Amino acid sequence: MNFRHIEASPMTPTIGAMISGVDLNNTRSEDVYEEIKQALWQYGVVFFRKQALKPEAYIRLGQNFGEMEQHEFFPHIEGHPQIQLISHQGTEAPETDRWHTDVTFRKKPNMVSILRITDLPPSGGDTMWMHAGAAFEALNPGMQQMLEGLQADHDLPWHFRRANIHERLAQRASAKSGMVVTANAQECKMIESTPTVSHPAVITHPYNGRKILFVNSIWTKRLLGMHMDLSDAVLNMLYEWVKKPEFMVRFRWEKDSVAMWDNCATQHYAVFDYAPHYRAGQRMTCGSFVPTLKQGAASPGAQPAALRQLIDTTRLQAASPQERQAVDAIFSALEGVDLNAVASAAQRR
Repeated sequence: MNFRHIEASPMTPTIGAMISGVDLNNTRSEDVYEEIKQALWQYGVVFFRKQALKPEAYIRLGQNFGEMEQHEFFPHIEGHPQIQLISHQGTEAPETDRWHTDVTFRKKPNMVSILRITDLPPSGGDTMWMHAGAAFEALNPGMQQMLEGLQADHDLPWHFRRANIHERLAQRASAKSGMVVTANAQECKMIESTPTVSHPAVITHPYNGRKILFVNSIWTKRLLGMHMDLSDAVLNMLYEWVKKPEFMVRFRWEKDSVAMWDNCATQHYAVFDYAPHYRAGQRMTCGSFVPTLKQGAASPGAQPAALRQLIDTTRLQAASPQERQAVDAIFSALEGVDLNAVASAAQRR
């Protein structure tokens, strides 16, 4: 895809691009934001260097991807609840040093995450992303067909029990309230507020129609409709499969670097090789999506996002919000259609 307002340099053939030619602190053009959005859907994760983002500019960027949200786990910077504070120090590994997609235990996971690292260790602390669309496309057709017929349970308390996180939450709650909060009480409250949800094991990307492998090693509990042992075996195989370097990009942080990733299409892994040093950042999560497998989704290798090149973004900027929403809905619908199959059917008539 050719861009008029930004430069996007691919970092691997599969995933990731470095975006330049834009100052996010001084950007207000909808054309610029629209091109950043299209680059994100195309590359899965995009990066910026030397962006000392002010909170207002940071929030302005995130608002282009939908409603901003507060996270279940993280505090936020004062006066800006949309910007979460994340940090780690010490020798105990964080829960993020595993491949995962964020918050798939929700009925509607967040669509986009944006991270700016503010404090770097002397070395290390990289983050890696893999493209779950590429991982699905590289599976053999028989495996693809099997997975497309399956649903998977995603469960927040299940992972918390495995990682003993509920014990730590209970300790924090006890310290904050001055009362003894037991792990069981904390877990029951969590289960009540966050019940298990089921999603298709393969979903259709809502903006480019690509099929995405949608299971991850933190939140996916089991595949439905098969024996528990077989479910564990298939999931463990998939968790190993997504670790192939061909699906990945690794990003080395610098001061004022920003990463933005498509939480629907990718998984990520925060490399914990900087103990006992301190690492911290500011993160936002934006928008949401309903994980769905649509019939007639794009076949492997297709690039339906190219349809959006037909949009005259200058004219679209002058349109009303309702008109822009209608145009986006039309192109989103087109991107879920296998145009090759339509053309073949037309030729047979």
